[in-house]
Amino acid sequence: MRKIGILAVLALAPLALAQAPTVNPTTGNGPDAINKGESQAAVNQTVELILPKATALHLDVTTLTFDLTAMDGPNWPNSGADFGGKMVCVYGLANDDVKTQLGDNFYNQVQTLPLGTSYGVGPNGWPQIVVNGGGAVTAYPPIKLDKDGELVPGSKNYFVCYRSFILQKFSNGKQWDLTVSRNDPQGAQSIQHLYIQDNPCDTFGAATGLYELPNGGMLHLVPKNLQAGPTGSRSANNPERCGYKSWLDDLVVVAVKVNGELWGKSTANLTYTLATTAW
Repeated sequence: MRKIGILAVLALAPLALAQAPTVNPTTGNGPDAINKGESQAAVNQTVELILPKATALHLDVTTLTFDLTAMDGPNWPNSGADFGGKMVCVYGLANDDVKTQLGDNFYNQVQTLPLGTSYGVGPNGWPQIVVNGGGAVTAYPPIKLDKDGELVPGSKNYFVCYRSFILQKFSNGKQWDLTVSRNDPQGAQSIQHLYIQDNPCDTFGAATGLYELPNGGMLHLVPKNLQAGPTGSRSANNPERCGYKSWLDDLVVVAVKVNGELWGKSTANLTYTLATTAW
């Protein structure tokens, strides 16, 4: 037990500075509280905690790149592209996007499954996802050959690529709203089909889909019933997953559909906005 205690202290050591902070006794400026009795005395004290209003976002990945050049090269169509588990491209399960009209809790937005593909919880749990599609795409232009060198039917079809990242949000108000807007650079080559969805750590694993985000569009990323604050209170719903902190971790999933884009770099500029809507 003593060894475990020492290890726990060492685990917290990175949070401390070389010298521990010190605190001196507080003295009052107003009248003192004083009371006397034969066998008992009592005085009253009011303890106050005063916090500033605060709304904050933290984004570590400011450039999210879907680089498919590794699918090309001298060994095409057997490029053996390895994206290090950070990106996957899959063939569609449908010839077009599958759309579902959602209700007021989702701001009447349209859930979209790109070419019928979707994602769910990965075998390792948070924050890993598994992508459900018609098999991995390993070459660009897309094509597959069987062991006899014959074309695999459907292997030239359109496909969808998925990536994800963590977005952290903080609000100490009673209600908040997370949105994303898209405004691509004027004159730049834009990504034609981009899809996005947000998964708060405390509700990760619930059924989810994506929303298509065209240039000039705006989306609400979190349904109304999950917007109660402060964010730290939502982290407490699953502290092991959310990290025992006041900032709430969200897993944002972004997908792009590749179905006839021009070569080179295509761009989408996204702005995430957290607004505290009730204090």
